[in-house]
Amino acid sequence: MKFHQMLIKNKFTLVASLPENKLALAEAALKGGAQAIKVHVNVWHRASGHTFGTFAENRNFLRELVRLCGDIPVGLVPGGADAFVSIEERDELEAMGIDFFSSYAAHLPDYMMDSKKLSRMVAIDSTYTRSTLDGINRYPPDVLECSIQPGEAYGEKLCYADIIRYAGIAARVTAPVLVPTQKWMNGGAVHHLFRIGCKAIMIGAVVMGKEPDAAAVEKSCAEFAAAGRALS
Repeated sequence: MKFHQMLIKNKFTLVASLPENKLALAEAALKGGAQAIKVHVNVWHRASGHTFGTFAENRNFLRELVRLCGDIPVGLVPGGADAFVSIEERDELEAMGIDFFSSYAAHLPDYMMDSKKLSRMVAIDSTYTRSTLDGINRYPPDVLECSIQPGEAYGEKLCYADIIRYAGIAARVTAPVLVPTQKWMNGGAVHHLFRIGCKAIMIGAVVMGKEPDAAAVEKSCAEFAAAGRALS
């Protein structure tokens, strides 16, 4: 099942964003109950503090990751402000079985939106406005990632003010809404996000740790997966 179709069908979906491109961490996330895996190339990642190499440097890893995950969707952040995969590399991602991409709208080349195979998860940042949301409805991605926390707020505890901002976005867009853990939260956040209309949570370095071992990744995923199963 395609990633965006999973979000529409499931009551709630858990995505694991790996702090490092390591197969052992992906395997641990799957054991913990992650329903999709996301990794990175061509970027410096603020939350983890890690730099992820080029597509060419990660090509073999990505192939092995797709093989490991089987029917579990694998997603990729294909670049950032300074570098991005080319059209030819996009086509190679499609051919190797990558299911979705994730990118800030401000970094996203228009040719990525032309993909006929990749689910398109586009992130808005802290500068979004009501006009931004209107534009999203006019030309919606498959999934809207609410990466709306400013960099200085990373790692702070989730609060009610954050939840109502996510609620305001979910109420105004037609695309399924995913919330990444830019702020620290535990499994208790899941039922709040579900109640306001969000369809998924993506846990990463702020929750798992910047350099977690496999046991820490599995434990984090298991906590959030259990919270998702408990929804009624």
